[in-house]
Amino acid sequence: MKNSGQLSLNLGNGSRSRTPPPPGQEPANGLYFAILPDQETAARSFELAGTFHRQYSFSTKPRRKDLFHITLYQMQIDPARELPEDVAFAAMEAASTIRKRSFPVLFDRAVSFGNRDNRPLVLWNKDGNAELKALHRELDEAVELTGFKRGREKLVEPHMTLLYRGHVVPDILLEEPVSWTARDFVLINSLYGKATHDHLCYWTLHD
Repeated sequence: MKNSGQLSLNLGNGSRSRTPPPPGQEPANGLYFAILPDQETAARSFELAGTFHRQYSFSTKPRRKDLFHITLYQMQIDPARELPEDVAFAAMEAASTIRKRSFPVLFDRAVSFGNRDNRPLVLWNKDGNAELKALHRELDEAVELTGFKRGREKLVEPHMTLLYRGHVVPDILLEEPVSWTARDFVLINSLYGKATHDHLCYWTLHD
């Protein structure tokens, strides 16, 4: 495990209260495990997002390069029952049990995801990126052992979002796939509405 120097875990968006918020209040942040692209891949993905933004007249701008990621597993936070810090430490405990080798990630197309008025444009692989799904399952099982699992985890469809609130476009086959080798995964604290991702800890995928 490698930490980012942020293990004080002030996850309450400024609040240091040890009392959970009132019932019904939404959490101010989300905690999830993710795979990050390397710098070269992030730069290329940003260029692709800009090209598609112009080509298909999307109204929203592409995501920043530092926000690109593949969500592996979302930690469910119930504000009425637990503090984000407790969930974060449970997530770290679960991740510390993972023993997995590095593996290739490959996206061969850009597609429209979602429904209604939010149709994010994402990078996706029709063949599913089996290693990403396998890591998701291992994390799901590890989190269950900590007691912080909230019901059945939904099926995961590995993807990397280029921009949000787009519109439906035909699948875009890439002339050259977006690919890199995943060598670690990270626990991210995402502050809702702030476009801010704090990287709390990394875990190495060994060669």
